[in-house]
Amino acid sequence: MAINSRVNPNFPLPGIDQSSKGFRDNFTIIKTEIEALQGKSIQLVGDITSPPTVLDGATTPVVIVTASKIYRKSFINSEVSGGVIVVTHNLGNKIVLVQVSDNLDNVISPDQVTLLNSTQAQITLTSFVPLTGTWNVIVRG
Repeated sequence: MAINSRVNPNFPLPGIDQSSKGFRDNFTIIKTEIEALQGKSIQLVGDITSPPTVLDGATTPVVIVTASKIYRKSFINSEVSGGVIVVTHNLGNKIVLVQVSDNLDNVISPDQVTLLNSTQAQITLTSFVPLTGTWNVIVRG
């Protein structure tokens, strides 16, 4: 649902016989909000190089960030050398987000993440070795 929407999210209540007026009211509001959105210009940010634009007289741009480049790798203890694993993501961006999850699907905070270049990140997991089971890393950028 849109921010500042007038749609009643609590209508209808399941299992209760209700007047059709509430349905008509919500439908009319939804129709009006969709029509208003059709006239807006929303910029998706990902591989777009143009600057974001301000909408509806706002003081800041409305930007929707799209994650168009994602790399995922599973790894085990034998791939970690001296508590470090170098991930070659080839995303073409040095500044990336790195997320690591353990064998129990818990997102963990590595000891350190070093962004080496536009294709590699070094993840230090010294306090977690030896690793048990299969771990995962996701790189987004």
